[in-house]
Amino acid sequence: MQKRWLIAPVGLMGVVTIFFGFLVSTMGYSTLREWRSIGAGLLTCGALWALAGPIMFVAGLWVLLTLGRRSTPLWLAGAASIVAGGMLVVGVLTHVIPCSGPS
Repeated sequence: MQKRWLIAPVGLMGVVTIFFGFLVSTMGYSTLREWRSIGAGLLTCGALWALAGPIMFVAGLWVLLTLGRRSTPLWLAGAASIVAGGMLVVGVLTHVIPCSGPS
């Protein structure tokens, strides 16, 4: 009975991980597409996003296929999301990622 209650949250976690993995990888690939016109810092951010996104995507699929019976894909997705979010924070704080603000 308790396993039926766990299927819905695990499925939701897998779908959310797949969505954010797709989002992060798209952001990374679009950044890398402009590699000739951007600096090394933004290129590093894009490369790490392009690496972390597919890891999150595959880990989300792995969670859905195993229905959460293994914790390894959750650890992989968590580590990849920490890398992607950390690069976003570091990029913004070092002014590598262009952000518009009040003029």
